[in-house]
Amino acid sequence: MPTIAPEWFHMASAPAALAVMVLVQALVMRFQRGGGLYRSLGAGFVAGLALLVALQAWLLAAFPAVADRWVLALAVNPAIFLLLAYVFFNFVNVGFVSIRIRIFEECRIRGGFVSIEELGAAYDDRLVKTARLERLTRQGHIATDGARWRLADRRYVPVARVVFGLKKIVLRRESEFDCP
Repeated sequence: MPTIAPEWFHMASAPAALAVMVLVQALVMRFQRGGGLYRSLGAGFVAGLALLVALQAWLLAAFPAVADRWVLALAVNPAIFLLLAYVFFNFVNVGFVSIRIRIFEECRIRGGFVSIEELGAAYDDRLVKTARLERLTRQGHIATDGARWRLADRRYVPVARVVFGLKKIVLRRESEFDCP
């Protein structure tokens, strides 16, 4: 039976550390209500980094010393984990900052000031919903049959189910808008 080369264990350690980071972040968000996004991301990062360090130490001790493995353990894998953690942080953070970015742009366009009424009009729930429905229709994802909407493209349904399933697990409710 062929054995797996130790290098594969080294290369799998950074993604494994990222997986732990994601899991810990989700668990902290679920169980520490009001703790904040950045606290959960920090906890996940520390847990992932701790796993990475432990895996690298174990791999260097468990397998014969080869210079390439030391480079993987001390330089490459930490760099890969930091890059993966940075991407995950930005993936999570983009949803939280996107509205701020839009508001900053509204202020910039209007010379640095925007009235409450103008901002309310730009971010009215009905206008946002209308814009989203128009975009989904234009892209062929949904269509109308009389006065009813129907799903025209089912490619993204599995993705939506996964996202809403994860949200349900993390939030412990069907929607972020439901009462906790």
